Amino acid sequence: MRRLLGVSNAIDAVLKSVAHVGAWFFIACIVTICFDVITRKAGFQLNLFGIDLGSTRLQELEWHFHAVLFLTWLGYAYIRNAHVRIDVFTGHLDQRRQARLELIGCIIFALPYLFVALPFAHEFFVQSFRQMEGSNAPNGLPYRFVIKGFLYYGFLSVLAAVISVMLRRIVFLWGPPPLADEALHIPAKA
Repeated sequence: MRRLLGVSNAIDAVLKSVAHVGAWFFIACIVTICFDVITRKAGFQLNLFGIDLGSTRLQELEWHFHAVLFLTWLGYAYIRNAHVRIDVFTGHLDQRRQARLELIGCIIFALPYLFVALPFAHEFFVQSFRQMEGSNAPNGLPYRFVIKGFLYYGFLSVLAAVISVMLRRIVFLWGPPPLADEALHIPAKA
């Protein structure tokens, strides 16, 4: 049981590290939005290092940065229990029943969904990479495969998070009391 908890802690540490790096995209997104608004209102475009930073490219960059921010935090949000949850049916249950329900939900719903979605996300990314896909807009961003790679990572991070949560629930339900208490401990806020 200690090994299961160790694997869960390792997964949590990796997801936390990636999420903290991804958090910098929040600042990048804010700067890009402000720059886009200022250049549009002032009526000029900037050419930086031979790259035209017109409104189309800036708007695409905004949603790319927003997507990276979201996708790097997706798995970490699940292990932190920060995802949207409707506790109307489970709020009154004791911790053991909630843990059983979470484990069953992971096995019946999350894992099958991820095992269906992951191959599609992989192919979505690989096909885009092979084609060196860019924006459909004539003056849009090149290398669309980069953002599609982050989409693939988002699904992988959720799979890792589901495995981590399942391991913690297993330790909580069937492990010795000291480990069970440790398994329910949610890491400190980011």
